[in-house]
Amino acid sequence: MKITVLKKKKRGAVTFLKTANTITISIIILATATARMGETSLFRRVLFTFHMPIFFLLCGLALVTHKGKGQNGWCDFLRRMALSFVFPYFLWSLIYSNFSYRNLIWLLYGSYEALIRAGTLPILWFFPCMFAARIILEGVISLSSSFDSVKRFALPLLAVFLFLVGILLPKLGNLSYPWCINIAFTAAGFMLLGYSMKPLIEKVAKNPVCTVLIFVLSATVFMAGSVLRAERLEMVLLRSGDYGDIVWFFVNSLSGCLLILSISSLISRNWNKHGPVINEQNEEGINRVTMGILVIHMPLLQQVVLPLLGLIPFAIPKMLIFLVGMVVTKFISGYLIKVLARYVPQLFGIFPDRQKTMINAEDI
Repeated sequence: MKITVLKKKKRGAVTFLKTANTITISIIILATATARMGETSLFRRVLFTFHMPIFFLLCGLALVTHKGKGQNGWCDFLRRMALSFVFPYFLWSLIYSNFSYRNLIWLLYGSYEALIRAGTLPILWFFPCMFAARIILEGVISLSSSFDSVKRFALPLLAVFLFLVGILLPKLGNLSYPWCINIAFTAAGFMLLGYSMKPLIEKVAKNPVCTVLIFVLSATVFMAGSVLRAERLEMVLLRSGDYGDIVWFFVNSLSGCLLILSISSLISRNWNKHGPVINEQNEEGINRVTMGILVIHMPLLQQVVLPLLGLIPFAIPKMLIFLVGMVVTKFISGYLIKVLARYVPQLFGIFPDRQKTMINAEDI
């Protein structure tokens, strides 16, 4: 197996993917922290229109696809994906849930609703969804190699096909599909879209005029499709396969994705740098820090820090409480993630024989 060793970048360097990842994770954390506002809050509904689509799209941008051929290659790929997502999924599920055979059955089912019934951390639906999405994505990319001459056009069309499958799958009772397979098709669609956008981003991000134009256009469309729709804006719950109005879902999610990408490009100022714009890659698409934020930072913020700040005996603006809570949680969770990644790396899908191939933990 050929291993590509990436040179370690200078600490603190502002890069395109690092910037986009930081903004996206902050939006996801904020979306979780605003749970007390309820689904009637316009601010919360706006965040939910695009926070998971941009996350999956960034996973596709950072992705290093599977290069193995033949049966052994695919078996090795499935093994690595299982170690990266399935093993941590069960570990964290059992950590947050009281063990019982009934709960274990719910965990084996793997949907968002099943996780709630198991009494564990609901955000863990991401792990089985990501596992299924990676398998779907690799299969589609392998299929696209048959159309090598028109691969540039085949990938976006295959992304549309994945979107259609994810959306058109009929509802399946109150438990949704096992292992979030319906959401996995939609997630794989956004990942494939991100993967296919790499050459275009390399060109556009080097041109400041094009970047500004995309920022203005995407911001205008996003504002018109979300904020200005006000009460007509539906709550999108991708975790349960609830898209609201399908047309507006894609208008808002795609314009929101372009908005984040253009902001990231403006901040990182790619036109002043030499070399590729997207130079941080990862086989899984995410790293231990991102996993740690999902399984440690967000529950710590929502279940511990914010409730404690709510006990302060005088009135404080909600936004200030969120900001203070995020800073405090960042400090605590950052330390916990470092300690756990060092002594129990398996919690983040890192195993001793794989550590040498892991990408720098600061990458997406």
